[in-house]
Amino acid sequence: MTNLLSAIDRIAFRIGSVEVAWYGILIVLGMLTGLLIVLSQCKRINLNFDDAIEFFLWVIPLAVVMARLLYVMVRPEEYFNSADWKENSTDAFVNMIAIWDGGITIIGGILGGLVGVILFWIRKRKKANFGQIVDLVVPALLVGQLFGRVGNFINQEAFGKPASMLGIPEKFPFSVYIDNPSGVEPEYHDLVYSNTPGWFAATFFYEMCWNAIGAAIAFVVWRKNKRYPGILAFFYFFWYFLGRGLLEYVRIDAVPVTQIACFVVVPFAVVLAGVFILACENHMAFKKINNAMKDGIFGDVYFSNWEVKNYLVSVKIIEKCGKVARKFYGIDDTFTVAPVHFAPSNCPKRGLEVPVKKVEVEETTPENFQSPLEK
Repeated sequence: MTNLLSAIDRIAFRIGSVEVAWYGILIVLGMLTGLLIVLSQCKRINLNFDDAIEFFLWVIPLAVVMARLLYVMVRPEEYFNSADWKENSTDAFVNMIAIWDGGITIIGGILGGLVGVILFWIRKRKKANFGQIVDLVVPALLVGQLFGRVGNFINQEAFGKPASMLGIPEKFPFSVYIDNPSGVEPEYHDLVYSNTPGWFAATFFYEMCWNAIGAAIAFVVWRKNKRYPGILAFFYFFWYFLGRGLLEYVRIDAVPVTQIACFVVVPFAVVLAGVFILACENHMAFKKINNAMKDGIFGDVYFSNWEVKNYLVSVKIIEKCGKVARKFYGIDDTFTVAPVHFAPSNCPKRGLEVPVKKVEVEETTPENFQSPLEK
């Protein structure tokens, strides 16, 4: 059991001189699993099988390219060494793009994937809105990332500091036995190799569990949420970067800029999620009241004080921002402000007082009482 990792060959099989690594296979399996999730759910947002395949072809290549590019950019001493390029520029270039040898970053993959989502949405914006497409992607993305962490397990990379240093049990799942590490940053060489073979924090497993919980939450929200399409984008940036930022404290392949980026993204995600929800509420309240005016049923509909407040805020925004606001709220120059007002304090749920028809009720006495059966 102790030598479990060393018993797993990083190369799954060979075809002639070509080696196929387990890491590459697992990444592909993660992509295919994500695609299957998208295929199974795309009908909920008016997309079909062909749309899902096209989406895959936009997102995956851009995600892979950006994942490698960002990995390389933060390691200039390894990939942009002027001496290497002068000596043999071809080998230096191949080394820079050699994704088959490992070396990608999920943050770059996220950025590339986001570009792919935007390009796909531009083509399909008449069928589904951007928020719906993003919500479709997030559960699939979190599930796909689980496979990548299994690849880290086989490659003996993305693990943490020695278990003895952190005071955690020297057994799985708390720690993992490492005898042939890879992906160790230079500043951690002495720490890692002086303790190898030995037990190190199983940070890749911690992240697997974190992402699995996030995927479950995201899927439930995806199935239930109709009020705030796109909210899962903010959830993903909060959830993933919070977990990744905390793990950067103990990982031996930590890059300082990554940790800084994580703890910048997390609070921004929370703030932007709050702004997004308020914007959605504002838009829905305006649409409800405005549609009631256009349909001639304004006097027959009840509006909450919250809806009235949002509507009045919308009117002020339209007055100040002009065409941009009119486009956001979907109105033209014929827009008429609805005469809404707040309900009395003793009636907090009624934002609009609707006239009530008075009904004459005949006083009933024993002498004039008549059974409904007799009428």
